[in-house]
Amino acid sequence: MIERINLEKTIKNFIYYLEFEENKKNNTVISIKKDLNQFLKYLNKKNITTLDKLDELIVKEYLTELKSFDLSISTYNRRLSSIKKFYKYLINNNLKERGKEILIESKKNDEKKIEYLNSYEINLLRDEMKEESFNVLRDRLMFELLYSSGMTVAELLSLGELNFNLEKREVYLLKNKTSKILYFSQTCKEIYLKYLNAKKEKFKENNNTNIVFVNNSNMRLTDRSVRRLINKYSEKANLQKEVSPYTLRHSFCIYMLRNGMSKEYLAKLLELKSIGLLDIYEDLCKKENL
Repeated sequence: MIERINLEKTIKNFIYYLEFEENKKNNTVISIKKDLNQFLKYLNKKNITTLDKLDELIVKEYLTELKSFDLSISTYNRRLSSIKKFYKYLINNNLKERGKEILIESKKNDEKKIEYLNSYEINLLRDEMKEESFNVLRDRLMFELLYSSGMTVAELLSLGELNFNLEKREVYLLKNKTSKILYFSQTCKEIYLKYLNAKKEKFKENNNTNIVFVNNSNMRLTDRSVRRLINKYSEKANLQKEVSPYTLRHSFCIYMLRNGMSKEYLAKLLELKSIGLLDIYEDLCKKENL
């Protein structure tokens, strides 16, 4: 009977449908899957496991709980959108009655909200990357570099071993024929040395010193791979935020301002054309007493 259909299995079928029939872009499917898995955790907590118990009231209760997590408006709206897409799929497949669509409206995005991680959330991510295998050391190094230097993903993926000065904890970048120096933490240095040893051991004579971040086939990682990996660890840490490389860059900026770095120096360090965004970071520090 329809009412006995398992919710978890139906969500998996929906994700399969998006991947192979709708041919959705990978990032879209990853986001929807993450959103619906979060929704499923809530439903399981409420002992709602079959389709007959799922209705708009339950969705409203879930969204009310989300508001207590202080999600950004865009993250809140995306999670609502994912649930609406799932409901539309149910109706189109005769698993819910027509006319039972989710009619809850999205929030209006009146102001830009910066998504960042506090020190507690940073450590939750670190806790998910303690294993000292090649893959986890690589992922931890990417995380530490993004967070402690403020570099972009493009800069991260351009790195070779010669870009690093371990003694000074500096990384040298070349951009538009001009050089740029960023700095990294002692923790980052320690992870870098462990990762380099694991990389050399894994690929031996095929180890490419011109590319730091590679996959298991010894090929340079892509921007999408980095975003996917960060998303994976944020899910494992059960963070109630949308975590991306830019989340780590925002977190770096807020950390630096909180610890006394001037806006002018930070803008120069990251080669920002305007310090307007840094004003938003500074206001956050004051507002939240960071």
